[in-house]
Amino acid sequence: MTNDADPPADGPDPQLPIAESPQRVSGMRVPDSWDLLGPPEGLQGDAEDAWRQSGFELAGDWQLLRAGLRLQARLAATGYTPRARTMTMAGFASLWSRAFLGLSDTAPLVRRGAYQSALPLIRSVAEFISAQRGLVEELDEWRRWTHEAFGRDETSRSTEQLLGHYFSGESIVSDPQLRTIYRAASDFARPNFGPTALLVANEASHERYPLNFADQAFHLGWAELLFGWLLRLDAAQLHSSLHLSAQFPASEDLRAEAVEHVREVEAHLDDERRCRLEEFEDSQRRRRHLLVEFRRQRADAPRRLLF
Repeated sequence: MTNDADPPADGPDPQLPIAESPQRVSGMRVPDSWDLLGPPEGLQGDAEDAWRQSGFELAGDWQLLRAGLRLQARLAATGYTPRARTMTMAGFASLWSRAFLGLSDTAPLVRRGAYQSALPLIRSVAEFISAQRGLVEELDEWRRWTHEAFGRDETSRSTEQLLGHYFSGESIVSDPQLRTIYRAASDFARPNFGPTALLVANEASHERYPLNFADQAFHLGWAELLFGWLLRLDAAQLHSSLHLSAQFPASEDLRAEAVEHVREVEAHLDDERRCRLEEFEDSQRRRRHLLVEFRRQRADAPRRLLF
């Protein structure tokens, strides 16, 4: 983790704990309810068919994610109680807000067959959740930024808002599920040749490369894999927020609902027939991605792919 600039000579001593941030939290609007978007206007062709098939094949995934986002909104709203409304709470809630919208925005992309468009968003959500976990031990990073970020730069005649570089790699590495999702989503989202071929030329081999430009046809394997990641990230976010009871003092009933939802997600995903990605160490001790139960349609023979 690095900041954009070292503290000024008359600023906070970086070796000492930083005092609570000077700003007051005003407003904090949290939606009273939340729902996933319906089919975009004008959806047609393969994308329209993917939306329809996803609604049939992954109805349980869709409903669980809707329920999880509603629970998240209710939990986040508890941060507006007077005793919790501090800039410490705002640090967590700011990153949580970005993770929340990332999950909500990605689900309709997956449902309409825009699998490659979903991958960078999934990576971002994993980063936002890990950053919240990192702040638990590194709140001074956030507090230092709040003290230094807002000022005036006369050279550019602008308000200066420091970038505030922050990335909690340790939080990703320490969670096996978060690590697997982050590494795979990162590798698959980049212009690496293997994942690119899987997205645009499914079932490519030494003999043929069946290129399908801008493919949005329904693919059960991709849909199960990505919805599974979204549900695991939803559960990870709920788990993280339940450990922030000082900042988000939810009632016991609401906490119990969240715990039960996480259990439902885990039970739903504990199905050996679902497409999933596992970490695999090969003979050269390289950590690689192993796709299991990968197939376009339910009736197809499942494949195992190693990247």
